[in-house]
Amino acid sequence: MKCIPFLLLTLSLVALTAGAQEFNVYKWVDDEGVPQYTDRPPNAAEATATGIRSRRTDPSAVMARAEQEARQESQQADTFNAAEDEASSTAAERAQTLDERRANCARARERAETYNTAQRLYRPLPDGGREYLTDEELDNARNAADQAISAWCD
Repeated sequence: MKCIPFLLLTLSLVALTAGAQEFNVYKWVDDEGVPQYTDRPPNAAEATATGIRSRRTDPSAVMARAEQEARQESQQADTFNAAEDEASSTAAERAQTLDERRANCARARERAETYNTAQRLYRPLPDGGREYLTDEELDNARNAADQAISAWCD
């Protein structure tokens, strides 16, 4: 039982060193005078070691890295699109709010003009009759209209 962890460690080290096997790069010149670079020269006597050491490419690691980069790019694109959508929806909300403020400002100005130019103001009753405002109620209504203008138009 005690040798199982040692065995697993040994096997994992062997697997790592096998996957990360380094090799030398050699330079040699072919029959046509073209320099060639390889890890296995056809004739060891003609090849010279370049001093460059390299590792074999692990295709599964390359694919895993490419998939991870694609996921990251996708996430960045999603984040960018979400931010762009939020910005455009925020701009649309601002435009809608601005339109509402303009409409409310226009209504407040109309109401204030009506209160200031009318000789007598009234409240309609449920039976169709009218209840005329007192001077104090009229002053309160005019003040409320002026406050509405300040709230919506500034």
